[in-house]
Amino acid sequence: MKKTLSTLTMTLALLSSASFSADNYTIDSNYSSVSFATIKKQYIVEPATINTLSGTLDSSGEFNVSIDLNGIDTGVEIRNTRLNEIFFESAKHPPVTVTGKVDWSSLGEGSHKMKVPTEVTLFGNTKSIEFSVVILNAGDTVMVSSSVPVIIGAADFGIPSKNLTELAATVGDIGISDRVPLTLNLTFKK
Repeated sequence: MKKTLSTLTMTLALLSSASFSADNYTIDSNYSSVSFATIKKQYIVEPATINTLSGTLDSSGEFNVSIDLNGIDTGVEIRNTRLNEIFFESAKHPPVTVTGKVDWSSLGEGSHKMKVPTEVTLFGNTKSIEFSVVILNAGDTVMVSSSVPVIIGAADFGIPSKNLTELAATVGDIGISDRVPLTLNLTFKK
């Protein structure tokens, strides 16, 4: 009887954990990206996209997203390299992480517009940032898109101003803004 009870308990535990993991979501990197635009000479806008993302969203609403800056794509290979090597010093720092929790109980199926508080860690510094987003809960898929860009500054994360100066020197010492508008498009799938 003890063996049967023990086997039953183990089976229930496994089913329970399988049921829990079935409610978890993983980022689909084919449909997820973070985008920003650098601004030169006050009027030249150069877009960049990063689609090297990974992460999870669990059934309680907690999420964790990792962004590998080595995946920056500006459409110009030398610009990608300069941003990684000179500005972000990507080889010296771990990927960017974004963590937080959304009120999952308020997210029935359909679209929801909300502000989501997060903790963003970049360049070894963590900052609280609130993202205004539209969340589409479609059951097996959850899509999150910015409804308003967030303005991010290099100094907010301790990126040295010399990094921007050195980056500008590679393109004729033209002025480059230290602040960028950032948007995100994330797709999580069960």
